[in-house]
Amino acid sequence: MQHPKGGPAPFFLTSCTSRLRDDALLTRALELFAAGHHADALLAAEYVCRRFPMKRIPAILRAKILQTGYPSLAARAWHAAWMTEAENPLLQDIMLQSWLKDGGRADVASLGPAFLPARCRAGQHASLLPILRTAGVAHTGACWTEGDAIEAMVFLGTSSAPAPRATLLLSDETTQYQFEIPGDGTRVRLSPPRPGAVWSLTLLQPDGRRQLLPGSPLAFYPAPSIRADAAPAATVAAAPRPVSIVVPVYRDLALVRACIDSVRTSLPLNHTPARIVVVDDASPEPAVSAWLDKQAASGALTLLRNPCNLGFIETVNRGMRMFDDHDVLLLNADTQVHGDWIDRLATALYATPDVASVTPWTNNGEISSFPVISQAAPAPDTRELALIDQTAAAVRAAPGGADIELPSCCGFTMLIRRTVLDAVGMLDGTALNRGYGEEVDWCMRARAAGWRHLQATGVFVAHEGTVSFRAEKTLRVAQNRGVVVARYPDYYGEFAAFQRNDPLFGARDLLRSALAQSRAAAWLRKAETAEYTAALPNTIAKKPIPANLPALASAYERIAVWRHDPLAPMARQVLALARTIASRPQLRLRLLILGGASDALLHTGVVDQVPALLGEALPLLDDLRLLQVAGCRAVLTASPAGLPSRVRPVLLDDSFDAAAWLNDWMSRNPGAKAA
Repeated sequence: MQHPKGGPAPFFLTSCTSRLRDDALLTRALELFAAGHHADALLAAEYVCRRFPMKRIPAILRAKILQTGYPSLAARAWHAAWMTEAENPLLQDIMLQSWLKDGGRADVASLGPAFLPARCRAGQHASLLPILRTAGVAHTGACWTEGDAIEAMVFLGTSSAPAPRATLLLSDETTQYQFEIPGDGTRVRLSPPRPGAVWSLTLLQPDGRRQLLPGSPLAFYPAPSIRADAAPAATVAAAPRPVSIVVPVYRDLALVRACIDSVRTSLPLNHTPARIVVVDDASPEPAVSAWLDKQAASGALTLLRNPCNLGFIETVNRGMRMFDDHDVLLLNADTQVHGDWIDRLATALYATPDVASVTPWTNNGEISSFPVISQAAPAPDTRELALIDQTAAAVRAAPGGADIELPSCCGFTMLIRRTVLDAVGMLDGTALNRGYGEEVDWCMRARAAGWRHLQATGVFVAHEGTVSFRAEKTLRVAQNRGVVVARYPDYYGEFAAFQRNDPLFGARDLLRSALAQSRAAAWLRKAETAEYTAALPNTIAKKPIPANLPALASAYERIAVWRHDPLAPMARQVLALARTIASRPQLRLRLLILGGASDALLHTGVVDQVPALLGEALPLLDDLRLLQVAGCRAVLTASPAGLPSRVRPVLLDDSFDAAAWLNDWMSRNPGAKAA
């Protein structure tokens, strides 16, 4: 059945109704995939994925299509699908299995055990254990809190019958206890030796090695609360305090050394009294601990060491308690700093009496990211960092420079007023799991008491990002986001509005313009164009998407329209071309619109649209690769910006005649006619 305008009915009618289009396209994608028209199915699925980047069903369908059409992309596609619902056991298993097929045993062994606590607690762990065994995880387990007790399960990969006993070490900041439990996965219950503490469980493996049990640490103290007198005293101009620079350390000696060396170099350049407080969170790398011991012995820093890994939140809390009369400058161990950065942050913090915390610019720090908001970029080297930071300081000091209020600060570098810590409490490790979201929760507590948080636009700190967690970050964010939503239902809507409206745009643009004229211009260009992969598992990061992809099977020939703007003057030529194609039902031809599309254009029934990527989406196929997937024989555009030189587009201008051009194109491409 054919609609008078050319589109097949009834799908054509539903696809033209905006409220039905997404569901209709998803249904159509399933039908096309089943029929073997993989390019057509992928374009339909990609439209829905880009519109709803965190919806599970479209991402799963896209992964199935890509797994069939491009097996080398399966691991990446299933990773993107898993990111939409990181706590879904089925998606966890499928993703890990795809990684195994792609040679990613190390990634499976690293991330897979993190799924065990929730799955063991729910009795959904049976399918995960064989995957972990295949990845070489012979001995593992999980623990979790249950009321005022700890529950745990341990799986010793042994053929012995019965399974041997497992030895668990229960540790807090200073003390360690030993327990013997079954190693066959029996669910056991342990009573913490002391109430109100934070505990981690370590499995003593049969060969004597120690392994932190997933689910640790387990916190039993009350959730932090806001004191009755927590509100800022607006009439009191408090004086800056000495600063404890708290650096939680876990692994990667090169980054740790670079961070601490940069801080030590900067201390003489700052007037603010400051001490470096490093907390070694039971690093698995002896070289890290040995180097820290040497630095502590020389008096360069104060060193605390957890006998068992307590996770980021509790490690930071321990460091913040060390000098309880100091302000706290939380600094990730994968950062580097420059110059009088502490003084500039302190100036921002104490500019008004109601500021609780400040955070600087960085290359990788959510809304504080530069040069693009919420988009990570490669970290600058030491020379580039000095240029960028000095430029940021100069731009802030110039007329028009200002610090800007944020909904929350980002914890990679965050100067916190001690009086606010005393009033609203430390980071919450009881409800939040290990890391991510803890600074949001703290900032929202402070805001509830009347405090504000600022972007310190005169400071830039380099940040490598996701070094300790990598792909596990997605799971931690998913787990902790639910806590933040329950406590502050409006926060993520406010955060999204901040990203959309971007109050930092003016300050960022001033810094960008200044850097473009400086010796840091090369870094700026790199940062604006680089594809950043720090958050990706090594399985994916080390195997980038091929520059050229073969076209997938399709029922149509396609002509692409590059970066289409439905409000631009040339949009009328595109609409004329679509209507011309629709008027010739014998053609096996469609338009692929990359960008926006008007209702009139969609109503022709011969258009596939793929909107621009949203910031929240994990890109799988960019627009250039979609041209390859669809096998586009021609590319039309009013502006060729972004197209590689090998692509010779047809320019849309006032001289373009849709009917004449189509006739000429058809004479050279007779295959576009239906058989």
